[in-house]
Amino acid sequence: MEVRGYVRSFPRLAFQWQTHTLLLFLCTLFALNALAIQLSLQPEEVEEAYALGQTSNHEELRDFLNQYEHDFKYPSNDSIAFVQSVEFQTPYEQIVLRSQKTNQYSKFQAAEDYRAKPALVIVRAVVSLKTGYSGPTPPADSFKVSVSQANLIAPRSVTGNVLCEPSNYADTPTVVDCVAYTREILLHFDASQFAHGNATVKVTLPYGQPMVTKFNLDKLK
Repeated sequence: MEVRGYVRSFPRLAFQWQTHTLLLFLCTLFALNALAIQLSLQPEEVEEAYALGQTSNHEELRDFLNQYEHDFKYPSNDSIAFVQSVEFQTPYEQIVLRSQKTNQYSKFQAAEDYRAKPALVIVRAVVSLKTGYSGPTPPADSFKVSVSQANLIAPRSVTGNVLCEPSNYADTPTVVDCVAYTREILLHFDASQFAHGNATVKVTLPYGQPMVTKFNLDKLK
């Protein structure tokens, strides 16, 4: 009797298991489709990004990079600090940049570097003091960068580097024409933190109005 009952219930159990599996699959698919940035690039996409960084077609490369970097004009107001640029670096663009800037870089090294951090997204802001400013250098934490979509997105980590310090040029030789204090602020995220649509980057400067710019993530690779 117990065996017969088990046999009769087996089709129902199998149906429930199949339904549960299907729902799990659909939920996973929906979650992946909700993400704006690919969590995993295919090998051919990594090679494509590598090849773009190596291209001799400078116009093609410039047009691609302009989608990821917003540059700003030197201010005409009385503010002492301004934003030079804001860049939204997806994993794909990072491959392009490494390929472009690294000497004797191979597609094998590009693939290895990508596998090391496949979901890393970097938001980079470059800020500067106006030329001729002779006052004290504002503290590093007076330059703030935030990223949001529907809500504020917390970075996994934040780092900063001084790119130019005219009063101590020997320690900042990365800028050839070092005429004004310049620093970069790097916010590190995981690709899974971003949904489709615009991402808003807000840069708050010392003694000045914040600067806001938007990136349409649906148009970035």
